[in-house]
Amino acid sequence: MSDTGSVSRRALLGRVGLAAAAALIPAQRAPAQQQQKVSKTEAKYQDQPKGPQRCEICVNFRPPDQCQFVEGTISKRGWCQFFAAREGAQ
Repeated sequence: MSDTGSVSRRALLGRVGLAAAAALIPAQRAPAQQQQKVSKTEAKYQDQPKGPQRCEICVNFRPPDQCQFVEGTISKRGWCQFFAAREGAQ
């Protein structure tokens, strides 16, 4: 059983697993890169806070005046339906 030209089943499965994982990486990144923002109307955006909820403490806020999900410039004092407070934010 000392065939130098053969590959062990374990090595072969490992290589197949690595190839499959490598093939999935670009597929997982593509949707995030192609993500399109929604209009302020679709996001139900408003220029004033909703109670204590405001853009400047949202995980989706991108200073100084952008949102990960909403098109155009936004107010740090604004609010939309995608609001999600950052941990520890007040």
